[in-house]
Amino acid sequence: MNDLLYPLLAVGDLVFLFLIFLFVKHGRLSVRFSLAWFALGGVLLVFAAFPLVAKMLRGLLRFEVVSNMVFTMLFGFVLLVLLILSATASTQTEEIKRLTQHNAILEHRVRQLEEALKTREAEGGVDKRADER
Repeated sequence: MNDLLYPLLAVGDLVFLFLIFLFVKHGRLSVRFSLAWFALGGVLLVFAAFPLVAKMLRGLLRFEVVSNMVFTMLFGFVLLVLLILSATASTQTEEIKRLTQHNAILEHRVRQLEEALKTREAEGGVDKRADER
């Protein structure tokens, strides 16, 4: 990677970390998901601050160019985040289904109680003035 790109990577990464912080602060991103993004930002900041670390890792992973390694790592990270979000969406879908079924059961019970109360009132079993007190 060109030595001029390391300062650009550092500035871009600091902006990225600041945006994540703002999202968490304003409640647009949960702390649970922000931890993974902060970890990614930290790794990129280490690569920008210490280019030798990125070059050594490039050699170990047998990439030709450091930027290819960084983009491959970013792609893998984004796939991991998508997997986590898909799992969360599936869990929430099941929870919504369960809550909807529970709500339907409760609505049915309320209708039954209302009908029983109407039947009782129609038979004269309930004194309306006693209910008003």
